[in-house]
Parts: sequence; structure tokens; C-alpha cells
Amino acid sequence: MGWASRITLEVTGVRVERLQAISETDAVAEGIERLPDGGPNRYTVDSADDWSLSAPTAREAFEALWESINNPGSWAANPWVWVVEFRRVASKP
Repeated sequence: MGWASRITLEVTGVRVERLQAISETDAVAEGIERLPDGGPNRYTVDSADDWSLSAPTAREAFEALWESINNPGSWAANPWVWVVEFRRVASKP
């Protein structure tokens, strides 16, 4: 199995939590990047729709990204979300 996949992932954890419980580390794991210049807005995310944003923390950048995807007010609603943790498994030749 897996002969046709580009990468193989092993699920290492699954839990449910409130959206606003996301940590700085988890926000970075979701794709928020630290800017190399370390200016006042140190974290950024780029969109496939040719826009980008920056914020002082990874959580704040993630909040802005969430609202851009799920509409204004969706962060304040603080829904329950699934958190799926995984690791990449080395492919076998």
C-alpha cells in the first residue's frame, strides 16, 4: 500500500479543542511563517489569491487567515475544531 502516494503520513494524535486555543507553535504548523527581517509584524501568510498579511504574533496571523477563509466573525464564534497531528514516514524503496 502507498506505492502511489507521494508522501506517507502517520497520525500521531487526534483531539478536539476550541479554535482560539491554538498555540503559537500550532499556528506556525498551520503555515504561518516568521518574516526574516523580524520587524514589528513578524509573522505572515501568503494566499493563493495574491494577497498576504502580517501580524505581530503567529496566532494573530492565523486568526486573520481563518477569518479570510471562513468569513468575518468566524474567529469570535470560537468553534470546536479537530486537531490532527501526524509525522511523515520515510518511504521504502
